[in-house]
Amino acid sequence: MNLRTFITEKRAVSPVIGVILMVAITVILAAVVGTFVLGLGDSLRDTSPSASYDWDQRGSGSLTLTHTSGQSIDADRVRGTVNGATITFGDDSLGEKWAGDDGRITAGDSVDWAEGDWNSGNGFEGGEQLRVIWTASGGGSSSTLTTYTVR
Repeated sequence: MNLRTFITEKRAVSPVIGVILMVAITVILAAVVGTFVLGLGDSLRDTSPSASYDWDQRGSGSLTLTHTSGQSIDADRVRGTVNGATITFGDDSLGEKWAGDDGRITAGDSVDWAEGDWNSGNGFEGGEQLRVIWTASGGGSSSTLTTYTVR
């Protein structure tokens, strides 16, 4: 056997690389399919916005909520609650009252919650929990963006 022929022979390289590539593609495909079959891909689609908020209580009858920084929020996905009950401001939801002209709540936008401002006609009492709740587009999940306890 000629040593020079043995060293320069390249016939076996191509099948080995082909097998390695096929195994890698199969593993990647199995991971992608497994992620969606187990439902892990659904939870990654619609996550709550990351933002900071500031509550300012002036006396016993008025609060101002300001979106100070972070992602903008679609106003139609936001609702406000007082002690768990959804509130509206006249004909507007919290998101509609809070949003700018483009229908989004962005950094710097603020909304006033004044005593007797919502449809129930009741004012604030100390200890009430005010929450801003965001709901995913399909309605499948929601999360509380910010909470405030009235003093």
